[in-house]
Amino acid sequence: MPSALISTYITVALVMALQPSLGAAAVRASFLTEQAALRDTLAVLRGGGCTQEATSTFQRAVERYTSSTFDFDFGKFPKPSDGFYSFESAAALVAALPHQLADTQHAYEFNCFDTVVALTSGSLRTGVRPDEISGPYLVPHTPTNGAFTILPRATARDAFTLVYPEWYRDTTAEALPKSMRDARIGLVAALFGCHMLPQSTTEDGLARGVMDALKASWLRQGITFPQRFEVVLCHEVSLPQHWFVTVHAGLLFPRERGFTYIEKAGGSGPFVRLDFDDRAALLTWFGGMFRGAERLGYTHHFATFNDTKIEMVEFLKK
Repeated sequence: MPSALISTYITVALVMALQPSLGAAAVRASFLTEQAALRDTLAVLRGGGCTQEATSTFQRAVERYTSSTFDFDFGKFPKPSDGFYSFESAAALVAALPHQLADTQHAYEFNCFDTVVALTSGSLRTGVRPDEISGPYLVPHTPTNGAFTILPRATARDAFTLVYPEWYRDTTAEALPKSMRDARIGLVAALFGCHMLPQSTTEDGLARGVMDALKASWLRQGITFPQRFEVVLCHEVSLPQHWFVTVHAGLLFPRERGFTYIEKAGGSGPFVRLDFDDRAALLTWFGGMFRGAERLGYTHHFATFNDTKIEMVEFLKK
């Protein structure tokens, strides 16, 4: 091989090796407020296995959210490129947030569970009908006095109407196509709930106990998970009381290089897209999201990926 060609190959290899890629720790974030970022995200979703109907529903929800003021201080954020912000690590991204995203001042609209239901249309399924006796469902409920309670319900519809108050059901009534509304009832009831742990559960066996409880519930509900991407659920545990509650949902898409994660930060917070190479970045993100949960009595936090994997989340300290 001619020496000049060898030299060219070496140069190209060095450039590729030294290029700033998303790398092991780097994270790219977007709140989908720019059309360029939204268009790119819709393409990622369609390429990852989401249907045209699902992505259209998602697009409408994002555009409705971003049509009103997004009250957010970007003072600690780097300069964006086409609606994306690049950080050296997930911890750096969390440190740049002016507040926890779910506390963003904005009208309360589409939440994280409905976002997952919308995007997984046809690939995340439940075998129960809304009005069949398929419980008991242990429903997290916070009445107007602010006291958290867990109430049992017999059907998916009963659980759905308790966990979603009437004003929220009215606000989101037209957000999903009619073809998805029964599925929404069953999936929200199955995913957004509380679970009891055996009294014999110890800290050493806690991850296994949480996963076993979830799998038993999903089996009763006839839940089947997507094959091409992962439903990510976050669970807050009170070990002394031997129960936990599933409080958050998102979607994780594998890509040719790394992963893309999509979520809605509660009802008031923005839609979020994160790109990263190392899955551990997502656990750091959750650690920031649920910072302070120990003050509410939660002792442990876990993230599950479909029905195949569970990871502990470490709460980040301020």
